[in-house]
Amino acid sequence: MLFTGVEDFLTQAKAMPRLSRSEEKALARQMAAGDQAAREALIRSYLPLAAAHIRRAPREIRTLRTVYACIAAVEKGVDSFNFQQDGETFPHHLSWRLRQCITRCIADRS
Repeated sequence: MLFTGVEDFLTQAKAMPRLSRSEEKALARQMAAGDQAAREALIRSYLPLAAAHIRRAPREIRTLRTVYACIAAVEKGVDSFNFQQDGETFPHHLSWRLRQCITRCIADRS
């Protein structure tokens, strides 16, 4: 995915469809079976969460570098999360990864 600017990402992410819990589990099962399209759908559906974290970040951190770092955090979160376990939900896990990513971008900027 290529974006021309931060605002471009924020507006495109807002238009991306969100998943229900059952759709998320179905895509996770397909992804576990090796379906790359299911993985991409999971990543795309959680980009609005990444956009929300970027909107809350300090203005000087809102760069394309931060956008792509957050997209990478979403990809890593999708790949590392165990969708079969009970307890922590995927959005909670992903929020933790995104906060860590934003904090790292702030530290790199200093």
